[in-house]
Amino acid sequence: MALTDSHIENLYAFTRQHYVEYYDLQTELVDHMANDIEAIWEVNPTLSFEVARDKSFKKFGIFGFMDVVEQRQKAMSKIYMKLLWNYAKDWFRLPQIILTITIFTTLYTVFSTEIGSYIFIASYIILCMFLFVKTIRINRDIKRKREAKEKLWLLEDMIFRNAGLGTLVLGPQVFQLVNLTDNFCGLIPIICASVFTVIIIYTYISAIILPKNATFHLQETYPEYYM
Repeated sequence: MALTDSHIENLYAFTRQHYVEYYDLQTELVDHMANDIEAIWEVNPTLSFEVARDKSFKKFGIFGFMDVVEQRQKAMSKIYMKLLWNYAKDWFRLPQIILTITIFTTLYTVFSTEIGSYIFIASYIILCMFLFVKTIRINRDIKRKREAKEKLWLLEDMIFRNAGLGTLVLGPQVFQLVNLTDNFCGLIPIICASVFTVIIIYTYISAIILPKNATFHLQETYPEYYM
């Protein structure tokens, strides 16, 4: 006995009911369960679809689909980090290396002035505000897609959510930086210029470049993305 289109739709709905919201993960699980259900029917063809489906689901263990979701998240995280690293490497090659050196030199010169500490903190706050606004827009777009019941893809979610992740990392540090205002000398300006250069490059890649090229990378990762 073979599964019908209605059975496949039922399996997609079943994965969503068990908290699998990403279409690529749903498809992987549906394919696995469909093959398993057909194998179960070969042994016992009198079983109903629902009983065969539940028998297949029990094979995933007490945590259900969570182990598969976790493994898939790890795999997509590696792909995301590879994309991030590939873009980052370009900043240390010609001609981007010239811009990188220019950014560092400018920051070091500014941070070395008498009011360098205040400029550093002000720049830091501006960057946090940019990421905060970016995060709000991203969450709004993701919410809109969920409400419209559009397909969600795990790598897409990583690209856009990580675009605003810097807010959670950088934001709480603002209060720590206030202590630098009275001791912004010696190697501190050069260290701050180095760190801030890396932060600027990372923010530009994760919050602007990767989201801008998301469609290309999603199509590259998921052949069925445009289907």
